[in-house]
Amino acid sequence: MNNPTNVEGLSKQEEKLEKARANVIKIVQTRFKKVPDEVIQAIKAIDDESLLEKLFTNSIIVADLEDFQKVVKGVVSRK
Repeated sequence: MNNPTNVEGLSKQEEKLEKARANVIKIVQTRFKKVPDEVIQAIKAIDDESLLEKLFTNSIIVADLEDFQKVVKGVVSRK
């Protein structure tokens, strides 16, 4: 039997992850306009908040989309 508190906690955590993913995607799309689908899908597959925070920061400071793609590949390979 599921504990309602655990289910509620999971929902809140998933909401935080979804918001973090959306923020990263929004910044990348704003900065680089056309973002390859595989990059978007890779971001959507990340379920570790600290990795999403790293991507968020890097999405702001990288020089170009190619550099961001390298960061995404590095993050995904650590999962």
